[in-house]
Amino acid sequence: SKRRPLHPQYNQVYALILTWEFHDLRTASYTAPAAVDYISLEDETKRLRQTLEGYGYTVIEFDIPMDRPVEKLKARIKNFCRHAADDTLLMVYYHGHGSLDDENELVFSSHEHPANPEWSQAAAAELYAALLVGDVCSKHGRKEKHQQLTKKYERYRPVAEVKWEDIRPIVLGAPCDVLLVLDCCAAGAANLHHANWQPPPATERFTKHLFAACGFESSTSDDMTAAMCDILDTWVPGQGLLPDPMGPNGDGAANGGGAGGGAATGKLGTPLALASPPAGSPFITTKRLHQIMEDRLQRNSAGSQPIFKQLLPHDPEQHITLPNLLDRGVAGRRGRSRGYFVA
Repeated sequence: SKRRPLHPQYNQVYALILTWEFHDLRTASYTAPAAVDYISLEDETKRLRQTLEGYGYTVIEFDIPMDRPVEKLKARIKNFCRHAADDTLLMVYYHGHGSLDDENELVFSSHEHPANPEWSQAAAAELYAALLVGDVCSKHGRKEKHQQLTKKYERYRPVAEVKWEDIRPIVLGAPCDVLLVLDCCAAGAANLHHANWQPPPATERFTKHLFAACGFESSTSDDMTAAMCDILDTWVPGQGLLPDPMGPNGDGAANGGGAGGGAATGKLGTPLALASPPAGSPFITTKRLHQIMEDRLQRNSAGSQPIFKQLLPHDPEQHITLPNLLDRGVAGRRGRSRGYFVA
């Protein structure tokens, strides 16, 4: 295809991975043994960090505190946004619980109280019995018992929450391009079409893209981040994706997209033209990455339906590229004048 300017290469990419200091999405389930294929937030964060660092990005993790979460998260994001620059991309990634409040605003929360009534009744009975005999009182030499009960039933502690509107002005007001990734339920509610907020005049020229794991009235099956990491791990600049060893039908057939390969088809013979960028493209755009993720999740019959939105500017469409800063061809250009590439 004819080369045309889309977006400058970034010389730096910073990623801020957010989750909660306490959450209920751990490997050890509170009500039953974890499934064999269960992925905890800790495991997911580790995988995501390895993928992004493999691209040469600077990765920062922050566990949102249970005490004064709004105040402390705002301070952390403000500090993170100090990295903003014309040649820098900021990525803000949140994984955890999400929901809508009574005003249909997106709310991030630390955990959910157990919904199993039998387990809740058993917890109440055990705690009440411990109170009667004094086993929960650390002052009477029963500190170990107190700690055990606290750990066992800590899911009943107050839920900590942060509203998207609390941090939106900071994230979307950053004076640089921003990729916001929300891997939570109701993530699509971060779309600005339903809000009255407007960015500061000095930041209007910067692009803000949203990856949402699902729509604003939907839930996610926690497949988005794994799919994103799989794709980025197999992306080869100038070639597209490496062949999928399982293929679209799980039979070892390639999923297409490599340089020189023919058009691949899905389960029903539908061309997967969007499954990989054009041959010779040195970078993948966020929009193209979403298209590949969506196709892969649909082929794998996953419950997630990822959403891609350009939050700012509202018009015209602009691109954000995800360069591999450790690739020899890219690294050799760092520090020089920024070029433009087809993506």
